[in-house]
Amino acid sequence: MYFAIASAIIAVACSAITIKTLVGYSDIRRSRKIIVGLLVVVSWFAPLLVGLVRDSGLFGPEAFAVVSKILYLMFGTVFILFSMLLFRDVVWFALYWIYSKIFGENWKLHPKNINLLDKANFIVVLLTAVLASMAVYGGAREPELKRLEFASARISKDMRIVMINDTHINRTTPVETVRKLVDRVNALDADAIVLVGDIADDKVDAVKPHMKELERLKAKYPPLYTFGNHEFYNGLIPWQFKFKNMGFLIMFNHGVRIPDHNVYIAGIPDAHIANNSDIWNVNFLQAFKGARKGSYRILLSHTPDFADYLSKDSVDLQLSGHTHGGQVFPFQILAKYANKYLSGLYDVNGIKLYVSNGAGYWGPAMRLFAPSEITVIDLKALSLIHISEPTR
Repeated sequence: MYFAIASAIIAVACSAITIKTLVGYSDIRRSRKIIVGLLVVVSWFAPLLVGLVRDSGLFGPEAFAVVSKILYLMFGTVFILFSMLLFRDVVWFALYWIYSKIFGENWKLHPKNINLLDKANFIVVLLTAVLASMAVYGGAREPELKRLEFASARISKDMRIVMINDTHINRTTPVETVRKLVDRVNALDADAIVLVGDIADDKVDAVKPHMKELERLKAKYPPLYTFGNHEFYNGLIPWQFKFKNMGFLIMFNHGVRIPDHNVYIAGIPDAHIANNSDIWNVNFLQAFKGARKGSYRILLSHTPDFADYLSKDSVDLQLSGHTHGGQVFPFQILAKYANKYLSGLYDVNGIKLYVSNGAGYWGPAMRLFAPSEITVIDLKALSLIHISEPTR
């Protein structure tokens, strides 16, 4: 309910600003202003409308998938439009203020000059169409293979870990998409597969065919799963039973030893789960209870910021997701404000933290300047790495 109320308030405010900026000062026909206004309002309210349509059950699976994708596409596009309008006006007013101080007032260049404003709006709409098209293409592309390598004397034998996160599988996700993802991961010949939250984003019964495909994930060890906030939103207990029945190991303050490689992998609850549950509190000591002294320690945490509470003596590598790398530019700016660690590799108190953009998307099937990824982590036994002498 809190999320719905907050979303509605934001949608109202952004709708008003977008409409006023785009057509409020224009002399176009009122009927066209009304059409533009309705499109803007529907676009900003799209996430709430998708939820209402889904819960109503008025549409079958295929029809709902089409309606959902259209509404979310409108939402992603209006966000880009709003951002471009806001950026343009800030820059325009700032430059005009500087110009007027030096050369004096010039109505032809004033931001409220209707003729000039109409032309500027046309350029912004055209730019938005280009960026939205790029974002749709980015959302449709297969995830990139992001390769990382970490070496340590504590690793006794080379090991490959494949990380999947933030796929946000729901009833509108094509089953073929999940099938292709699983085939690509299985082809990487991993020793371990770790799923670091927000893999599922729907009720269990709504995505049974998708989970049947995900169950085909194969590695030397069973897949390790730590939950994200969206599994929590869609029923944490049912999802726990589902993934346990699929043969996945649930990593709630729990860890497993990989003796052949002297590696220990632990997982903790997502921050949202921990903050809203009396049962699933974060317990690092419990998670690493079975770790032997001298083992290479990896922490799976959907939320990246937990790295701030760790020391290099307790964890060597933390793997996280949640942020989507911002997903759609310029949302990266807001996402960075809300998340200290947004995307890529960080060094936090001597701990290596990697934040993956994730293999899917939330909401709009769009990605702009934040490509999706499957992360391949190769752990190297330091003793096996030979440093050759430079050629003289």
